Amino acid sequence: MTQDRPLLAVQEALQKCFPVVEEQQGLWRSTLSDCQPLLASLSNLAEQLQAAQNVRFEDVPSLRSFPDLKERLRRKQLSAGDIVLDKLGERLATLLKVRDTVSSHVEQVFQVYEQHANTVDIDAVLQPSVVSPSLADMLEWLQDIERHYRNSKVPEEKVPSLLNSLGRLGKHPSFAQGLGPNFRR
Repeated sequence: MTQDRPLLAVQEALQKCFPVVEEQQGLWRSTLSDCQPLLASLSNLAEQLQAAQNVRFEDVPSLRSFPDLKERLRRKQLSAGDIVLDKLGERLATLLKVRDTVSSHVEQVFQVYEQHANTVDIDAVLQPSVVSPSLADMLEWLQDIERHYRNSKVPEEKVPSLLNSLGRLGKHPSFAQGLGPNFRR
């Protein structure tokens, strides 16, 4: 019976961890799917900015009576881009939180396992039961799951300059360069 307690502690930790991982995976997927329309919107705004930059408003007779139209339109488009970037930043924060939550729970399971590793019979760790895989297999799965989140292309806490408040859409050098030499914010 004393031999079973450490094994049960690891099994309980696994039983707590897998539902959390499953819940976090759902959040991960929904957050990623939320990003697709935002990225499309950002792409459309970039195209609109570039197209508006190429229009010579002063050459269009009906637009001559609105001398500041080009600048107002550019500000409005940049403002819309900033709103989309803020939403993408929120999604990025959610993805980082999912990654950290999964890592934390996996780490807890491995801490419990390490606490009891000397007292758990290795045959018991490797032996699957009728209703569940072996502890070794489940621990390996958790390592793979945690590695998946850690290796995903979600930036670390250092947010890329495109999403940084100092590097907003119109100030981002690669974006501004694509709009031509006359682009200034």
